[in-house]
Amino acid sequence: MTLSQQQRNDLEAIVGRWREALAAWQLTGSDRDRDSAILRFALAFEVAWKHLQWLVREQGLESNGPRQAFENAFRLGWIDDEVLWNDAIKARNLAIHVYRDILALELAAELPRLHAGFELLIQRLPPLK
Repeated sequence: MTLSQQQRNDLEAIVGRWREALAAWQLTGSDRDRDSAILRFALAFEVAWKHLQWLVREQGLESNGPRQAFENAFRLGWIDDEVLWNDAIKARNLAIHVYRDILALELAAELPRLHAGFELLIQRLPPLK
């Protein structure tokens, strides 16, 4: 299995587990399930941008960080909602660098919308070689 295939498999698995964590949080409303959904989002974000970095390099573009990877994916037509991905970048920075309960509640409220964007991204990625 190539690195790009492993990244794609990891991304699909993590986004699936994120879906499960979101469902659990929506069912229970517990802080534990909310925090699990936030963690799954952060993991999905990291794997997604690194996979995009790999894919855009195959297209002759360079991406040295998440913002550049998402901008290149937009240029290539793999994503089309710039606002959602800018929000994802901000949410990831909050999830990783700042943790306050009130911010966790605000972030968690955005997770279903962000998750839908990740699901769409997976569908729109180019086939692997």
